This record gives sequence, C-alpha cells and structure tokens, in this order.
Amino acid sequence: MDQKPPPSTPPSAGLIEGWAPHYIDHLAPLCCLLEIPLIVTEEEIAKTLAVFYPKLSIHHISPLILPERIVDCLKVLFVCTPRILVDETLFLSQTLHKKKIHSIWCPHGNSDKGHKSSHMEALNKEEVSLVYGKKMIEFLKQKNAFAQLKCTVEVSNFRLLYYQKNKEFYDNLLQAEVLQKLPPAKKCLLYAPTWQDGEQSSSFYEATPHLIKNLPKDWNLIIKPHPNLALKEQATYDSFLQLAQTHPNIIFITDFPLIYPLLSAVDMYIGDFSSIGYDFLTFQKPMFFLNQQQRVRESDLGLYLYQCGTEIKPHDYPNIYTIIQNALPQDHALFSSSRKEVYEYTFAEEIEPATLRHKIFSSYTHFS
Repeated sequence: MDQKPPPSTPPSAGLIEGWAPHYIDHLAPLCCLLEIPLIVTEEEIAKTLAVFYPKLSIHHISPLILPERIVDCLKVLFVCTPRILVDETLFLSQTLHKKKIHSIWCPHGNSDKGHKSSHMEALNKEEVSLVYGKKMIEFLKQKNAFAQLKCTVEVSNFRLLYYQKNKEFYDNLLQAEVLQKLPPAKKCLLYAPTWQDGEQSSSFYEATPHLIKNLPKDWNLIIKPHPNLALKEQATYDSFLQLAQTHPNIIFITDFPLIYPLLSAVDMYIGDFSSIGYDFLTFQKPMFFLNQQQRVRESDLGLYLYQCGTEIKPHDYPNIYTIIQNALPQDHALFSSSRKEVYEYTFAEEIEPATLRHKIFSSYTHFS
C-alpha cells in the first residue's frame, strides 16, 4: 500500500486484523479471485500467506498505522468480522478525514453455530454481504441481519473454484506438508472439530483421546483442530499433540490453512459443528457427526447438516471406529441424496472468476 490503486482498479482490499488464521482460507482465495491485495497485521499470518498464496499481493501493516493507511488508500474492505468492529478500528481516522470506508462481509464458512446464540445478530449493520446461497440468506433473515442490506452477492463455493483452478499446486503442497508424513493405509480419516464457543459446540476434548487410542492400525487419522482450540485449556491441548506423536499414523495439522486439498485426499470426515462439514459435501464421501451435547436433531436447527451422515453420541465415543466400519457399507444409499440436496441449498450455481468479479464490484454502486 505504498501508493493508491490506479483509477481503473476499485480501491479495495481484504483485511485480517489481529491473530485470526481461520480467516485465511476465506479471504485469501477471495482476494486472489478478485485480484486485490490482502492486508494483515500479524507477521506469522503474512508468512503463511506467502507460502500458500504466492500470487497474492500481501501487505503486512502495523496496527499502529493501519487505520490511517486504510482511510488514505481505500474505499472498500472485505472482512469476516461485523461492521461494528471495522468502525471501532477506523473511527478516529474516518472522523479526521471525513471519509467512510465501506465494508463487505465475507462469510468464513457455513457453520450452523449461531442458532442458539446471538452473535450472528451483530451483522445487522452490514450494507453489502457475500453469501454462498439460499441457506445463508435464510439464516441472515432468521437472525434479523438481512432486511437492512442494500445488496447480497451470491458467490457460490468460490473457495472450491479457487482450489480447482490451482489444484496441481495445492495437491503437491499437501503431499509434501502432510501426506508424505503418514504411512500407507487402507483408509484416511479427517477429524475437524470446531472450537468451544458459547454453545459448547466442540467435541475435541472428549472425543480426541478415543480417536487417537483406538485408531485401527491400518488407518490414518488427520486431526485439523480449529485454531481457537489452542487458546483454551492449553495443557490438555498440548497433551493431545504429544499423544498423537506416539502414533505414526496420526498427524495434527495446524499450519495448513486450505481445506479443499485436504478434503479431496481423505476418505471420510468426522466433525461436530464445523463449517468444514458443508465443504465436505462436495465430495459425496462418508460423514460422521459427534453430537457432544446430545442435542435433538428433529427440533434443533443447528443439527441441519446431521442428516448427511451418521450421528455419534458421547457414550459411543469408545466404540467410534466400530460404528464407522459398520456404517460404511450402507452410507451411500442412506445419505447421498441428502448430501446433494443440502449442497445445492447451501451453495448457488458455480460461476467463473470473471463473473464473480463483475458481480462483486457491481455491488459498489450501493455505497453512497
């Protein structure tokens, strides 16, 4: 950001402020597809971006000068945080320069978290929002965060599009960084638990010991925990890392931000309320859901995705692999139709990058 963007380019950028590595896999591919820079304030995130997004224009800016640089150079920010947090960061600079920086909200996944809490209501100050498809629009309406929008832009599964456009590069990177560290195996499982939010959504602390200790010898297990899990109960988290290190067919991955190369490579998914479950629908592979709080599917909107796979409750965690093996023969017959239906409800029809750019940049006309 040493100079203002040329007049022919919308003065826009993505922003990851602070330590938020879970936004990388959402804002980085979006910025690549839009051909705009991504601003970060953390050096480690900048380093990660340089490895995984070599074509991305990355601007590492100190938080001390961030507001002034943004207000001076930009018109629009793409963020995964609510507008209220953007205003907190930019308030003084916007006031001094008498200039408003507009923001466009970018979802960081399609998680069903938020039905039982109020954090999604914080989006009721947005002007323009990107949405994957019909499901997200309905969710915003339920949370009273839709009526005030001047525009919604259906971006479909743009992260999958980005992966497909760069598949060879990312598959090779996954092989080098993850898969070659595991032995040959009959099955490769991915366990991707969410973090322990206010709804107590995560299965990580209760399920992980059973997943590690009881793993069949000829199966591999990849554990990709939500980055926020390491911020709580650090001693327990570290003990799981150490336990996994004693098993050659288990690996924790904490520094591979892209999810689609990983989903393409594994044979099945184990999760709870992570948005990764919706991403996994793409591949029509077996899915298993750990219902840590024993919530009731028929009356709980947060368990909408559970119709796409086998549900496992805490008392069955010790027998989880037996349940998985017994479920595999009938998995496709039971769940393939549901997976297709839920995917099509979640993601709009795929669009090409040029069309995506046109749709998003056209939304700027709604800013005064």
